[in-house]
Amino acid sequence: MTAPDGSPHQGMDDGFDLPGRSAPAPRCHLLRCCPRLKAAVLRLAAARGCDPSDIAGAALLLAPAALPDPGFPEAFETLVLRLPAGLEEGAARRALAAAVALADPSWRLVPRAELDRLEGAAESLAYRNKALTQALERVSFRPLDGQVTQVRDAAQLFGFVNEWCFDEDRVVKRFRELAPVYHPDTGVVACRERMAQLIEARNLLIRHVRTAYSSGAWVGRRPPSREGSREG
Repeated sequence: MTAPDGSPHQGMDDGFDLPGRSAPAPRCHLLRCCPRLKAAVLRLAAARGCDPSDIAGAALLLAPAALPDPGFPEAFETLVLRLPAGLEEGAARRALAAAVALADPSWRLVPRAELDRLEGAAESLAYRNKALTQALERVSFRPLDGQVTQVRDAAQLFGFVNEWCFDEDRVVKRFRELAPVYHPDTGVVACRERMAQLIEARNLLIRHVRTAYSSGAWVGRRPPSREGSREG
């Protein structure tokens, strides 16, 4: 027979001994496994020109006992193998997974327990994401009818209390915070109409700030700073 690495090796049905035990007569086993592992084992056996039982026999000698059992899903498939009587099913699955990984370093089979944990974590994240989306939807602004043409409306869309409490840097910063929320392709609360009005509001607020600064109206309308209040 051929070992997983391609070198000749005495086959199970040729009388190899498992460590610490005699060589019982092999018998047919229906090994439950996931479809992906079965397909990988059959491909490896075809590439090596041997039987899947030969792959299992060689791998049982090489696979560390500490490897986790990949387990099998509810929709499992079976491999017909000639294995020693009394061999644990988990040991055979561990051996076959090790053989496939040895032949293809990019191949990795996640143990069933780990897969269950990851699926549970994914479900939890999906639930939390849905709850977050619903919360954001409740607190999100309602799109205005038509375009954003009033500075006061634009300031409210950005969460500013009035049209004199911000500068251009704050407008840009606030836009960068809100844009990922409403972006029509990647936003948590994706909305093309909201995104378009955010852009209109940003442009209007920036024009407002620049006009107010250049005309001198900003000094008279903006609330005094704390530093100025203390100095007065």
